[in-house]
Amino acid sequence: MKKKIIIIILLSLLSSQDIRYLDEVFDEVEKTEDVVYGNAPDLPFIFLFEWNTQDIDLGMDIYEPIGDTLTNRPVIIFLHSGSFFAGNNEADDMVDLSIASAKRGYVAVSMEYRLGLNILSTYSGERAVYRGVQDASAGIRYLREFHEEYNIDPDKIFIWGSSAGSFIGLHLAYSQEEERPESTFGGGNDPDLGCIDCSGNTYSHYSRPNALVSCWGAIGGLDWIDIEDNIPTLMFHGDLDLIVPIGSGFPFTVNITLPVVYGSSLIHDRLNEFGIENQLYVGDNELHEYWGTLNGNWFGGPNENYTQITNDAYNFLYNQLTVSELGDVNQDNNIDVLDVVQSVNLILSDGYNQLADMDNNGIINILDIVQLIDLIL
Repeated sequence: MKKKIIIIILLSLLSSQDIRYLDEVFDEVEKTEDVVYGNAPDLPFIFLFEWNTQDIDLGMDIYEPIGDTLTNRPVIIFLHSGSFFAGNNEADDMVDLSIASAKRGYVAVSMEYRLGLNILSTYSGERAVYRGVQDASAGIRYLREFHEEYNIDPDKIFIWGSSAGSFIGLHLAYSQEEERPESTFGGGNDPDLGCIDCSGNTYSHYSRPNALVSCWGAIGGLDWIDIEDNIPTLMFHGDLDLIVPIGSGFPFTVNITLPVVYGSSLIHDRLNEFGIENQLYVGDNELHEYWGTLNGNWFGGPNENYTQITNDAYNFLYNQLTVSELGDVNQDNNIDVLDVVQSVNLILSDGYNQLADMDNNGIINILDIVQLIDLIL
């Protein structure tokens, strides 16, 4: 009877208990600006020539919750929109998402990447995306190199991209070195861009994200996705998007010599073929950036779509933070009230079981019970 009473009390507390990574559990955020994660050749004229590059520092802004004591925190890297010739890491949506994520307990990173696109050139378009992929790779490798300094979990680094930023995330997650477009090898006076992990810095780490959130993005080749690319992916896309097709087609709808791309619905189908975890939310009768931005800056937003998208995304990423066995305290391959009972017993007896330690802090307490009940619900 005592156990049942405790469980009932805990269930009643659940409705008022905020959950880290799902809810804003911190009031204030600290921002460290212009952290240099690499250095790479940049185009002096972002629409035209590539033969006269200039090396530039690549920067990121890092947002952390003030008062946090955890030392193994997950990271979300935000990549901005702008069609590869505009935008920056201080766009309205990227800043607001970074602050909201840090308040939820993440380390949030709003990352800049190199721009440069001639929209009348397939050659230029492929190279623009590839440079962005190289920069994202360098950013992830930097964070894994200095994970102890930033108190982050090097195995829980996620990418959340919008438009062009989603192109970068999808290509980094699902394209391999041998699938480099021919254009990236250069020609004439244009330089060979090098391998994906050969630019920005020399840190040698796995450069792919552990999960991906893609808002109105696309990929250059569906056949790049195969069974080995097991990266959980969440996608959002408006079914009337005229900038990036939800199916296949040209960016900006018309054939202006940019390459054909494959949008979220086809990526969703391809991932399903291989049993790779993914979800697709389609915005009915919605256009590009339908959470209320224009090139990342609020234009009639944030609207109700923004609230729904962020809630769905945080729930998706929360599910990536636990291994399949976490919560299955009695190891019966089911996570249910029996696991809650056993976790309560551990608290009453000052015992410990790693499978009951939901927040991985070495202690079993009421917060672990609350998270376990939330997982069951």
